Amino acid sequence: MASKKNRSGKANRKSPKTRASVRERLEARFLALRAWVRARHWPTVAAVAAVLFLMSLVGGYWLAQRIDRGDRDRLVHDTLQDMKRGGAQQTPAAPPKYASIDQIPGFPKYKEADHPLATIEEKPRPRSQPPQLAAASATSAMWRRNAVPFADLHTRPLIAIVIDDVGLDRPHSKRAWELPGPITLSFLPYAKDLREQARAAHARGQELMLHLPMEPMGRADPGPGALLVSLGESELRQRVTTALDSFDGYVGVNNHMGSRFTANKPGMETAMRLFKARGLMFLDSRTTAQTVAEQTAQELGVPTMQRNVFLDDDEAIDQVRRRLAETEAVARRQGFVVAIGHPHEATLQALAEWLPGLQAKGFALAPATAVLRKRNGWD
Repeated sequence: MASKKNRSGKANRKSPKTRASVRERLEARFLALRAWVRARHWPTVAAVAAVLFLMSLVGGYWLAQRIDRGDRDRLVHDTLQDMKRGGAQQTPAAPPKYASIDQIPGFPKYKEADHPLATIEEKPRPRSQPPQLAAASATSAMWRRNAVPFADLHTRPLIAIVIDDVGLDRPHSKRAWELPGPITLSFLPYAKDLREQARAAHARGQELMLHLPMEPMGRADPGPGALLVSLGESELRQRVTTALDSFDGYVGVNNHMGSRFTANKPGMETAMRLFKARGLMFLDSRTTAQTVAEQTAQELGVPTMQRNVFLDDDEAIDQVRRRLAETEAVARRQGFVVAIGHPHEATLQALAEWLPGLQAKGFALAPATAVLRKRNGWD
């Protein structure tokens, strides 16, 4: 029966008698269900419950996989996270090799710095003696040879262009080392055909560096064999040594990511001692304002300097051109500049347009080691 309506058109509330009737029907249905379960059909109920339980397990597992899939796709080695939580630490005999950046599952686009557009300026250091580099090291000989300045390096502002992440995307890496030099190219140690690529770049007269993966803040993965804050000293030494042995002919090291690790003094001390033993310099990419890399290097006698400008944190070509103009301004003010970029399409195009005109503007394009010598007054 339809409910009666009051003058406002709204239905009246149910009477106590109606509410009691509804309650009685619900109680009767509940009693009937309980009797059905107890009397005759408890095996069926148990089977249904078991099926529902199994479905919940399968559904929970599927949901967990969906939730974690994004993380697994972003991580090259998910086991690194297990190591952080106290799992067994194992290092492969050799880092995996990749032909291109597309072959690394979910290789992330990451921001290089906490303040990527902030320009870091510094004054040349008082004249000092160059450090004693390892005489038996092939890389130390390379360091001395490539650090010899050109005829105009004493009279012009020096600009060092360092291209990071070289070796993964081979076509773009090749375009980078074919730019009019001298350019400093920093190779990732897990790139495919690394030694072959490094020889080709060196044959073009370019200076080489090792782009050593280090732990960042956040969830971005720096790649296989990265230096992690959670690792013990022996494991850190093994990972650094494996990366240092990945190819030859480089003059120094700079950090790939590393906003967390470069703020960790004990870990940086372990790495710096190994750099010093091989006569290598260290370029601090300054991916965090809390870095202790340069301070640690100076305390241990490792030749060091830091990045002044990031070229392509924003990969739009107009933004890269603005950073190149900023690079010129910094070089004029302090006499030298180190600008870091990557083998992105926009960066390579902007550099190809910009590099040929530097001489006419009064600048000298120089390898990173030449800027290091000028900064420390070693020439």
